[in-house]
Amino acid sequence: MNNDPVARRARMPPRNDTTAPKWDESHPRELPQYFKELEYLFADCGIADNTQKKEYASRYISYDMAETWLGLPEFGDNIIIGNNAPRPYTYQEWKAAVLRLYPGADASAHYNLGDLERLVNQTFNSSLATLGRFSDYYRDFQHIARWLLANGKLYRNEERCLFQQGIPTSLWSKVVRRLEITLPNHHPEDPYDVDQVFKGAKWVLKGTDTSTTKTSNGTTSIHSSSPIANPPTVPSPAPKQEALELATTTAIVSALERLEALLTSSNAQPRQQFANSTCHFCGEMGHTMVRGTCIKLEQMIQQGKIHHNAEGKIILPSGAMIPNYFGKRLYIECIEEWHRLNPEQIVTGRLSSNADPDPEQAAMQQSLIHEVMQQDIATG
Repeated sequence: MNNDPVARRARMPPRNDTTAPKWDESHPRELPQYFKELEYLFADCGIADNTQKKEYASRYISYDMAETWLGLPEFGDNIIIGNNAPRPYTYQEWKAAVLRLYPGADASAHYNLGDLERLVNQTFNSSLATLGRFSDYYRDFQHIARWLLANGKLYRNEERCLFQQGIPTSLWSKVVRRLEITLPNHHPEDPYDVDQVFKGAKWVLKGTDTSTTKTSNGTTSIHSSSPIANPPTVPSPAPKQEALELATTTAIVSALERLEALLTSSNAQPRQQFANSTCHFCGEMGHTMVRGTCIKLEQMIQQGKIHHNAEGKIILPSGAMIPNYFGKRLYIECIEEWHRLNPEQIVTGRLSSNADPDPEQAAMQQSLIHEVMQQDIATG
């Protein structure tokens, strides 16, 4: 038996061996991991010589890349520091020079806040109808947010608010109701922790499809330009499904009845009743959302940030209704937040219609709808 430790030592794999470390130049962010894999092999194989390490690191990449790496001054030229004698560049100095060739490989520039905001915006405009899709969002969000937190580029409350803003309004309202039950002592003005929201969403989406939509490179496939078809859901037992449909229908009917009562009441009374009301658009007293009475509303229309649709209601440049954002109570706040997440989207034309809507009636209806929504949030 050969007890020589050198004879038992592992050998560096051949260039095209299945166990050889690999790196794709189109993914510069993975370059540091390539060097880590190499350094594990160097330790196993007992390779300590700087020149050998440089040569092996250049062996497992393409010919063109190897030519560039081996041509760096740090590969073989001597360096003089102060009055010391010249010495060859070390492997670590050469590796640092290689990493500088690929800005995307810089660990200090992996992510920025814009990356997280783009994920949030794309997710809000897509579908989170299943537990699998929501889990994708949770993992992708945490992957970026934890790096930003660790590098001092994100505050904890910012993380919580951003995560909640990525959840579509219809789903968020259900998650909030669940959290109000499980966390009754939570202060209403404080955002929920990300893990608390994920736990609430798992309860709401219980019984839906758990499969993910990861692509071959490990990222979630999210596209804001086109709707994503909901994956098939796992059927629930009939009694539970009927109970859920009944509860949903009852809630919708109740909300519509209260809205109808408010609209009927508003039509029966003079419009002057709004004279001393608070404007739901800007939050100021003494006027309403009726066209021409709110200066800030008119300014936003002139700036092209919003316009009126054929029914006289306020809509975004995209034609969509104004979304709700966590912590934003006024229409002007929601509009500004939408434009922050969707820059350079301005109205370039006006919608035309054969109808001649009553702008005052449309504004009153939109204000009353806002009141009903706020009552729902307040009463849970």
